[in-house]
Amino acid sequence: MPVTSKNLVISTRVMTLSLASILIILVILVISGNTAPKATVYAHLSGPTLQQWVDKDTGIKIQFAYKPEKPIADSPTELSFSVQNLTTGQHVKNFKASVVIINDFQRAFKFLNIPVVNGDFSLKYSFPDSGHNQILVSINKDSFGLALASFRVSVSAPFPPPDILAKSIIVGVVMPAAIMTAILVLIKKKKRTAIY
Repeated sequence: MPVTSKNLVISTRVMTLSLASILIILVILVISGNTAPKATVYAHLSGPTLQQWVDKDTGIKIQFAYKPEKPIADSPTELSFSVQNLTTGQHVKNFKASVVIINDFQRAFKFLNIPVVNGDFSLKYSFPDSGHNQILVSINKDSFGLALASFRVSVSAPFPPPDILAKSIIVGVVMPAAIMTAILVLIKKKKRTAIY
């Protein structure tokens, strides 16, 4: 069928009516609250400290993150965990977690049988010493071990207060310099008196 101006006008009107109809239906759906089916979104951890442990045998993924980004000894640090089904990405629910923190001095700190309802849990912990720490996480459900994960956190030494730093500089640098200067002055004085 040859394209005529009459056919072109009719097809343009049909297309305009179709687009207008679709737009009206979308507006009605939005106003009535019946939008497209909503996907379930699971909040997981993110950020520069994120570490992840995957256990393909049990189908479990454990995410770990901590705040602040650079933990300091004797200051609170938040340790956050998210336990997920490796295949679906959904949170594993209703389990007990145990967390053991081992530092460079082989001192262990334990948090045992933490009830977890929705798959996410966190702890506030102050690392007592600077250095490397191993975070071991055990996930148990119905007395059955689901997963065991291991993470690392490096902790910095606390900064000395400014007055202690200033005193350290005086004691460590200025005092020895003053003593050395006094000794040199005495040696020069002795040499002068010995010459005369």
